[in-house]
Amino acid sequence: MDSYLSIAEAVLRLARRPLSSREIVEVAYRHDLVPSRLFGKTQHKTVGARLSEDILARRDRSLFFRSEPGKFFLREFLADPDIPEAYRSPIVARRRQRELRRGAPLAIRRANAVAAASALRSATDKLQLIIDTCQFHYSDPASDLSDPDELHVWSFVMFMRGPEVLTYRHGRYREGRDTFLKRRSVGFFTPVADKDLDLFDEGDHGIVASGLRAIAFDLDLPHVVFSGRFHSSPARIEDLVVAEDERGHADLLAVVSMECPPHFEPLTRRLAINDLSWMRLDVPINHIEDFDPWSQAVVQRAQRQHANSGE
Repeated sequence: MDSYLSIAEAVLRLARRPLSSREIVEVAYRHDLVPSRLFGKTQHKTVGARLSEDILARRDRSLFFRSEPGKFFLREFLADPDIPEAYRSPIVARRRQRELRRGAPLAIRRANAVAAASALRSATDKLQLIIDTCQFHYSDPASDLSDPDELHVWSFVMFMRGPEVLTYRHGRYREGRDTFLKRRSVGFFTPVADKDLDLFDEGDHGIVASGLRAIAFDLDLPHVVFSGRFHSSPARIEDLVVAEDERGHADLLAVVSMECPPHFEPLTRRLAINDLSWMRLDVPINHIEDFDPWSQAVVQRAQRQHANSGE
C-alpha cells in the first residue's frame, strides 16, 4: 500500500461497512496491509486527518464519505443494494451545509468597489450608492472568478459585546487558504449570493441575512437569537472594506455588527472554530500578524477611524 488513503480504501472495501479511523488501522494490521515504513503510536489520527482532508478538498470526487460523525465509507457502495441503507447515507458537514445553499455570487466591478469603500460616507450611504447605480450584479456560479476586475461580496459579521468582539482561531476544516489556517479572526464570513435576497432584504441584497445565517451555523445559535427582543440593537452594516491578497485578488467585505445577547457565552470549541475569546477593539493589538488578512484589514481600519474620531 502506498499511503494511508490506499490502506483505508482497501480496508473499507474488505469490511463493506463504515469504520472509524481507529478501526481502519486495526483491520489493516490484522490483514498485514501496513508497510513497515508507516509506523507511529497515533496512526489512527493520521488516517482520520487524511480522510477528512480528502473529503474536504475533493468533495463528491473523493472516494470516501462520512456515514456518521467519525465513520468513513466508500462512495462505490452508495448504490450497492446489498449494503444496508443506513451505511449508504452520507452526512453533510456543517461547513458544507452553508455552502450547499450558495447560488450565483453577488459581485461588483473592482473600480466601483474601491470608490465606494474609500468614499467619505456612512456604510449605509455607500451601499445605497452602489445599489442606486446598479453596480451590484450576480456572477456565473460556475465561474472561478478569473476576472481580476470583479470582486465578490462577502458578509463579515462581527459578534459584539459592548467594546469587545468575539474572536476565534481558524481550524483545519474551516478555511483552506494558507494565510487563514490557524490564524485568529474577528469575523464570521460567507459569500453573498442571489439566494440570500428576498422581499425583506432588498435594501442590502441579503448581506445582513446571509451573515446571520452563517453565524447561526458556525456557533449553533438558535434562530430565535436573531429576533429583536434578544439583542439591544439590530445587526447593521458598519463598513465596506476591499481586502486584497498577496496575488492581487480582492474581495469586498461588508462588515456587519451584531450585538451578542447578554446571557449568551459562545466559548465552546468546535472542529473548525477554535479558541473562542473576547477582545477589545479600542485597545491596540500587539501581534496583528496573528490574525488572518481580512481581520487585519478590518481591525486596522476600525482603529484608524477610532483614532481619527478622537474618542
